[in-house]
Amino acid sequence: MKQLTDTEKQEFGAKIKDERERQRTLRMNPNRPAVSTEVEFTFNLLWGYGFLVLILCFLAWGVFIFFKQWDFGYDQYGGLMIALMLLFNHIAYFLTTKGRKSIVMKTVAWVWMVFVFAYLFSL
Repeated sequence: MKQLTDTEKQEFGAKIKDERERQRTLRMNPNRPAVSTEVEFTFNLLWGYGFLVLILCFLAWGVFIFFKQWDFGYDQYGGLMIALMLLFNHIAYFLTTKGRKSIVMKTVAWVWMVFVFAYLFSL
């Protein structure tokens, strides 16, 4: 049988403590519906990807307006720029969460947001 190091013992003890705290919280609130982590994970994915579909629809409409060049009485480029801003922010804060990609996407999202606001307020 393997002997655990002090660090491993502390990590194992912390995991046990967290699990006991979670179970105690569930016992204290019996009216809370029991939802598995799989269901919560699915709802989070549906929520995030549902917004992604909505943003892509806005982007498609903006591209359609851009190429048709209809005059609706407002700036035809603003909708496209806002849709791209939403897309960049959604990718940065929902789809990429760790690492260099996350830093790059958050930087792109913030730079594009500043650009869009400067453009819109300059009209």
